[in-house]
Amino acid sequence: LIGCSAADALTRKWKSPLRVRVENGNMNTKLLLGSTALVSAGVLLAGTAPARADIEVKLSGYTEFGAKLATDDSLSNNAGDRGYSFFMDNEIHVRANGSTDSGINYGSKIELDVGSNNAGVDEAVLTFSGGFGRVELGRDDGAEDVMYVGGEDAQAGTGGIDGDTANLGVVQFVDSSDAAKVTYFTPRFAGFQVGGSFVPDGNDQEDGRDRFEGNETSREKWFGLGVNWVGGLGPVDMTLAAVGSLADGEGQSEDQDAIGWDDDAQSWAVGGLFEFAGFTFGAGFNKSDEMGRELDIINVGLKYGFGPANVSVGYTYNDYDRLVIGGVDIDADDSHVYAASADYNFLPGMTLKADVSYASDDPNTNDRPDTTDTWAGVITVQLDY
Repeated sequence: LIGCSAADALTRKWKSPLRVRVENGNMNTKLLLGSTALVSAGVLLAGTAPARADIEVKLSGYTEFGAKLATDDSLSNNAGDRGYSFFMDNEIHVRANGSTDSGINYGSKIELDVGSNNAGVDEAVLTFSGGFGRVELGRDDGAEDVMYVGGEDAQAGTGGIDGDTANLGVVQFVDSSDAAKVTYFTPRFAGFQVGGSFVPDGNDQEDGRDRFEGNETSREKWFGLGVNWVGGLGPVDMTLAAVGSLADGEGQSEDQDAIGWDDDAQSWAVGGLFEFAGFTFGAGFNKSDEMGRELDIINVGLKYGFGPANVSVGYTYNDYDRLVIGGVDIDADDSHVYAASADYNFLPGMTLKADVSYASDDPNTNDRPDTTDTWAGVITVQLDY
């Protein structure tokens, strides 16, 4: 649309099959994929060309401003002795969706992180769905993350035990995040759904080149697997999940060989989410073995929603079996993190959020035994559009 303003591009009627529409909506990156009607393989392979080139584009996103506070210099942004800092978090989401008369849905999603001086692509993925299930190609969360539920999913505010305060522990094993991947989810049958992802290189660049070839902290041939069940027991809505992650390390030094460090990553987790009468309870257990870091993780959360507000409490326990830093075994203390959170939608699309957390052994200050107990807080205001 050369020669016109951005406003014209969204409002002017063009002689084109492409329709652009801006919609309000708060996007959730951890949706459970719903059921689809079954179609035969013949329908999938034949007649998939759309009867019309009718692509709908939706624009959404959010802008957030907040303040972080913490004791014992545990802020990670060089706040020093000041103990507090301001921050911004902004994203723009663009979704394009189309469909065929034979029941095939297709589209793309792009999420942009927008900073004060730069912008970057956070997620970018092509999607295809129908009776055959759902296929995702690109940079998005893997099946091991999308299909998992636990205590972190029953939190208000910025996320409580998985939020934005500065002294939180490890809530879930390391997943493949937004590395370029191929993901497939089956249709949901009798409440069950299975998913899997494959990532050639966990530290890939946008052009597919390996940034850390031979680096022991890089993972390759990474498989993410998951299964969950969605159903109910009387008035209680339930989601149960089991997920796993398998990856090879790309390299290992002689020092690491000498101390018996296995550079492969083999982790798994089970969790559940239960909803009743405005309450949401979540719990999860992770067995994390991630290239020199072995620990058990327990997380529990309870949230209550009433009208435009939500409140929650959460707890995370990290039980370290082993922690290797710089080729040296570290005697890491177990940690307990407690969090309380709340949010309030005080204007259409505008939400006030706040978290406070206490860590018995702050992972950010483990090298200073006299400052292991820390308090931290965060308060933000966010516009979703």
